[in-house]
Amino acid sequence: MTYALAEIDDRFFEQAPIVIPATVELAATPEQVWEALGSDEMWSWAPIIDQLEWTTPRPQSAGAIRRLRLLKAVTIEEEFYRWDAPHRATFRVTRQSRRAFHGLAEDFLVEASPTGSRLTWTMAVAPRGLAGAQVAGRLAPVLAKGNAAALGGIRKILLRG
Repeated sequence: MTYALAEIDDRFFEQAPIVIPATVELAATPEQVWEALGSDEMWSWAPIIDQLEWTTPRPQSAGAIRRLRLLKAVTIEEEFYRWDAPHRATFRVTRQSRRAFHGLAEDFLVEASPTGSRLTWTMAVAPRGLAGAQVAGRLAPVLAKGNAAALGGIRKILLRG
């Protein structure tokens, strides 16, 4: 059984109780970074994600769907509502196997920089439940640290290419 989430858009990044940006400088072109972001291996180094499946055919575009399983416990379905290769992609979670979130969205921005590229990943989360606000206060620093570390894992994918 899965549960649908309300449709959200870019306003969610301003309104969500938790908004976590993480930035990494990469010695790669924006096109190389973009290819790594869209690869099936992108999150292979992140232990929290144990399954990833694109359910829409390549090449990806706005409307692309992928399904992730987190910690072998929660499956989420993501819909990309922005896909501006090779610079920006944004998705919202549309379905979840457990009622964990009121909303979750992520935005990936790739910009050319003097050393190659700058990748900024912004996550916006609204935890579900009465304690959502209390959870948000404790969860934000944990997510910030974890997201910064996870984002650095793209270097492993770029080194393989």
